[in-house]
Amino acid sequence: MQLILIVPFRMQMWNLNTYLYGPKDDLKHRLLWREVYSAEEEAQLKALVCEAESRGLTFVYALSPGQDIVFSSSCDLTLLIRKLRQVSDLGCQAFALLFDDIDHSMCQSDTEAFSSFAHAQVTVANEIFHFLGEPPVFLFCPTEYCSSLCTPSVSKSPYLLTIGEDLLPGISVIWTGNKVISRELSPESLAEVQSVLRRPPLIWDNLHANDYDSRRVFLGPFKGRPPGLRAHLRGLLLNPNCEFEANFIPLHTLGKEHSAPLLSAALQAWMKELSLPLQPGTVSRSFSHEKTPRRGLCSGSVPLSEAQVRLLVGLYYLPHEHGPPAQNLLQDLTWLKANCHCVSVEEWRDRAGRFLAACDDVALLHSAVVNSINRALLYDIYPYIWDLRNTLLVAKAFICWLGERDTSSGAELHGVEAESWVVKGGLSGEVQVGMI
Repeated sequence: MQLILIVPFRMQMWNLNTYLYGPKDDLKHRLLWREVYSAEEEAQLKALVCEAESRGLTFVYALSPGQDIVFSSSCDLTLLIRKLRQVSDLGCQAFALLFDDIDHSMCQSDTEAFSSFAHAQVTVANEIFHFLGEPPVFLFCPTEYCSSLCTPSVSKSPYLLTIGEDLLPGISVIWTGNKVISRELSPESLAEVQSVLRRPPLIWDNLHANDYDSRRVFLGPFKGRPPGLRAHLRGLLLNPNCEFEANFIPLHTLGKEHSAPLLSAALQAWMKELSLPLQPGTVSRSFSHEKTPRRGLCSGSVPLSEAQVRLLVGLYYLPHEHGPPAQNLLQDLTWLKANCHCVSVEEWRDRAGRFLAACDDVALLHSAVVNSINRALLYDIYPYIWDLRNTLLVAKAFICWLGERDTSSGAELHGVEAESWVVKGGLSGEVQVGMI
């Protein structure tokens, strides 16, 4: 809870205005959605609501009842109202009902009561919207929330057509784009869904979400969404990395979309943050909340250099795109293996030397992170840089071995345009594939 109270502070710094609360570690958000919060949980949630309000942020409380709600059950509707009334009494004035990632099937009583799955969802959403007094911010996440999930297509989806026709106009509909994790968003790509929904969508952007792969984190900038896009939207929410400290550049560039150059400015701002001796769950001294207890590792004393920060971001860039350092590593590894029958050629030796030096740079980066003055960064980033360092130690030995071998076999890396979770492991995973 201490860490989550820092979120509004950082968001205010980044010129953001909305925080949607729906953490997966709050069991009463999804799995136990019928249960009200205890007195202690109420106090924690109220503190977060008040902190967000004091920072000028709209706090949106999200609830995900879709896994087991009986839409036709007056009992379930009563429990849903009871839960949202409790949160409303804590000062929350904005809400979201999420029906993502659930089956389209309905129980027998719902089948008898509603003409379709969409009809059932819309009926409950409209009733809750009325109960809450039709708040200015009320979000609805459909089960078909991106183009790739629509059956048979966006324009012909009976589900989306029902949502557009029957959902009250004051309710905003969440959309992630062409895919769950969309490489790009454009006004043209959103025109079709806007027509079907009969309102501009609210984008839930998964560009930096990393909860689908424990070996990936995304430190790169918010990109692929042109500034003019917002005129075609009800709003835009960025679903960030699970690790708090990993989100500095993503959120910094989201909040300052019109400044340029975005990445360089964000890197400079992050450099200042990383030079502070922060423990996990803290911000700078100007923030009044009490610091959390220090953890096991001893404090470091050295800030990361600008070159090291740029290397770190380049190694863990975006789900569809590696940064230059990662691209060079993969290209050199692929070329060296494919041309291992030419190990005596000067070009092979030169590229091998470059690859080995890059591996050494990552090892030095690992040491720098471990000894960094900013311990908050260490605890969030360490598993990723440790994994990559060890993978590259093996890759380095592999290239040295190739240099002493005489072989005529090669290999290529193959990629396809697919969802980002198809290829696991990020750069570490691709390096491992490159050695097969």
